[in-house]
This record gives sequence, structure tokens and C-alpha cells, in this order.
Amino acid sequence: MNYWRSTLKPLLDDETGTIFKHAPIRVTLAFPNRYSVGMASLGYQVIYRMFNQEEGVSCERAFLPDDVENFRGALPTVETGRDAGDCELLAISVSFELDLTNIIRLLDVAGLHPLREERGESDAIVMIGGPFTSSNPYPLTPFADIIAIGDGEQLVPVISEALREAGSREEFYDLIDGVPGIFLPHRHVHEPKWATAPKELLPAYSQIVTPHSELSNMFLVEAQRGCPRPCTFCLARTMYGPNRNNGGDELLERIPDWATKVGLVGAALSDFPHTKYVGRKLTERGVKLGVSSIRADTVDEELAAILKAGGLRTFTVASDAPSERLRRWLKKGITTEDLLKTAHISRSLGFSGIKVYMMIGLGPETDDDITELIEFTRELAKINRVALGISPFVPKRHTPHFADPFAGVKTIEGRLKRIQKELRTTAELRNVSAKWAWVESVVARGGAEVGMAAYGLYRNESVASWKKALDEIGWHDEFEANRTAIELPPGQFVQDVSAHAGGLAV
Repeated sequence: MNYWRSTLKPLLDDETGTIFKHAPIRVTLAFPNRYSVGMASLGYQVIYRMFNQEEGVSCERAFLPDDVENFRGALPTVETGRDAGDCELLAISVSFELDLTNIIRLLDVAGLHPLREERGESDAIVMIGGPFTSSNPYPLTPFADIIAIGDGEQLVPVISEALREAGSREEFYDLIDGVPGIFLPHRHVHEPKWATAPKELLPAYSQIVTPHSELSNMFLVEAQRGCPRPCTFCLARTMYGPNRNNGGDELLERIPDWATKVGLVGAALSDFPHTKYVGRKLTERGVKLGVSSIRADTVDEELAAILKAGGLRTFTVASDAPSERLRRWLKKGITTEDLLKTAHISRSLGFSGIKVYMMIGLGPETDDDITELIEFTRELAKINRVALGISPFVPKRHTPHFADPFAGVKTIEGRLKRIQKELRTTAELRNVSAKWAWVESVVARGGAEVGMAAYGLYRNESVASWKKALDEIGWHDEFEANRTAIELPPGQFVQDVSAHAGGLAV
């Protein structure tokens, strides 16, 4: 209880919207990262509310301690401080591939053996859901009793009903076996059809607002689920299924009068038909705005002015590739002219700068593409201050790029060094580690053997320990690679991602 009183109780006292409920069936909803990260997850908050709305079910939250290596004792829940593992169902919502080892750490500090086969009948049933499971559930199979794939709105009532009705663990599994979105690793070999919630169960919206979230004091509401765009690298269209727009007034009705900051969530908010209407209504109330994604090809002065009135200081867009050629290859639909137009709008409206996100290490990428990036950034910097966010390309399952190799740490590091050298006085540069991106790419494409590799190193994790463990199971070539570009005939691009459509993970 000392950890609860000293660390969790002060966080709890600052929350608005916390649910306190006692019921016969206890669920712990855990997030395998620190509190501030988990509370910025809209999907996590939706599942928390939904379990607490179920008859006979109460749900409390748990998060990974900041200093998990030195944590002693049982992991407590936020609401009451009870042991997180003392429940009928321990549900874990995971968003990021690199949180694979954190899942193992979380089970460990919750008092449960991380490996499914080592747990007994008296232990809590472990269910893992979230975007990671839609991306690639297979590394999770050594640890989960249930892997939930798809929309939580569709799955929580099914799980809750089975918990109420089942007289034993096996009867519980019988009741949910065959349900879309339910993957039972001890019974199934292949992931199932994903669960997709009907429009009637949307939109998703926050339950708790806290100053201690990464999105401090921000109330989140989902404008759209899915994406109409054909970008081949992105999981949004695959995971989130058919595009489902919510009505403008429908969103406004979900936002409480006391909210001072509102985040609109969606894969392509500038494609959402009610963004300007909702944004204008909120700014008229003096509400500050946050947006998850704006496309440069749909930006105009009216939209930018609404965002500026909502408190945005830097205009953020995604290029997603270092050159126009590669944007066409990815079916991104963004041109150099679109990005330059956005920069001019940002300057004319008084934004302090423009932030551009992109990937390097794409299959057909050459030094000429990096040259174009450098020259374009210099042109952009003449218009407004520029910040570049650069990430190595990570091929994902359920996209046409699944079979693409990772570019190689040497290749990516070499290109990053060149960009940093030539743009160090031109733009602010932030990049993701090439070595950790390689680990992420393996987790994103691997199977149960990658999960077991993570289990072997989770107490002493580093890039070096990952490299050693993955060497032993045959994932070493891509780390050392210094790759040349894939050669494509002119005009030959990957197939439209719509052929790979699936469902959502919240």
C-alpha cells in the first residue's frame, strides 16, 4: 500500500471521471507502460468504461511502475490499491510493438507467471488486446490466454457475458470460442476474423481527464474510425475497417461543458466532413484544440485559422517519404506543392513553424531521394521554421509491405548522418533509433519465437541483448544489412491496400 499511497493516490485525486464500483466479477485493465502514456490512450479509456457498465462486473486500472526493475511487492490498482493480479480477468491493452517486454514485466509484478503454460486454474485469465494485436498477435501467444483482435466495443459485452455464465475456465473458453475477434492460443493456430463494431456503438470518447496524461487535461473524442485513403504502408485502413464518420453534433454532445481542451481523434481528420464545424463551435466556447492528423493536400486557410484559434502553435503534417517518387510509391497522394502550400499558410497565419513527419529506409529508396529531401527542407525553411521527425520504415503485417525487408541499421544510420550533417543549421531534427526500429520490425513480423526471445531477456533488455537473442532464431541478416534499393520499373507500385482490409483495435 505504500506505493499506492505515495504514487497512485495523488494521481487518483487529480482525476475527473474516475469510476468506483464493487461487483462479484473483478477485472483489472492494465497498460504495459507508465500512467501518463496509458491515460493518453482513448481505446484504453473506452474499455475501462465499458467493463464498468456491465452488470456484475467492476474494472480497476493498473500501470507499469516507472522504476519497474526496483519495484517490490504486488502491483496495486489505481482505484483501491488491491493487488492487480487478484481478479477474474487481467486485461492488458497494448499499443506498441516495443512494449512486448513490458507486457512480460507487467505480468511478473502483478504476481502472475508470464508464460501461459505455467499458470494454473486459480490464476486470473489473461487477455491481451489493443492495436498491437491487430498488427501482429503471434508474439503474444506464449503469454495470453485470450488475444482480443478488433473493436473493443464489440468484444467487451461478449467477454462479460461469458464471465457471468461460465462455471469453469474451460466453459468460459467454450462460450467465446468462434466469436469474431477472439483468438485462443491454446486452441487456435491462426488469428480469427477481426471484430468490427457497428456505427451505433461509436464514437469513442474519454472517461477520465487528468493533468498527468501525456495529453494533459485533454478530453478525447473520436471523429472517425477507419480511413478512406489507400496509403500502402499504414495500418489505419486495415485495422480500423470501413471508414465510419460520426456526426458533428454527435461529437459535440459527447464533450462535457467543463472540458477546456479537446482532442479530435481520427486517421485523416482533414477528410472528416465536420472538422471545421466542430472546431469552430469549440473555439467559440474558448476550448483549446488538439488534432491527431491533418493532410497537407486538404489544408486551407479556413481550417488552419480554426486550428490557430484553438491554440495550435506549430502546424504538423506528414510527408511520409523523402521524395515525391516515393510518396507515389506509397500511394500517399501528397505532392511537394501541397507541403509548400501548407508552409505558406502556416507563415501567413502566424504559426511558429511547421513540423513534417517522414520515413526513410523505404524499399526503392536511393541517395537521390535523400538529396531531394535535403533540398526540399532548405526550400521549406525559407518559408517558415521547420522541424523534421524522421522514423525508419517498419514493414507491418496486413499491409502490402509485409514481405519487404527492413532496410538495415547501417543503411538507415548512414542516411541519418547525411541528413543531420547537411541540415543541422537549417531544421530541427528528431529521429527514431535505427537499432530499436529494427527490433520493432522483428516484433511486427515475427511469431511466438520472438515472444519467447523477449521472455528470455526482459529482465536485462538492451539492443545488444535483443540482437543476441534474435541471432539465435535467425533474425540477424537485417541488422547488419547495408541494402541497395529495390529496383522497380517506372510506374510499378505496390497493390492497393484495400485488398488487405480488416478490422479495428481500440
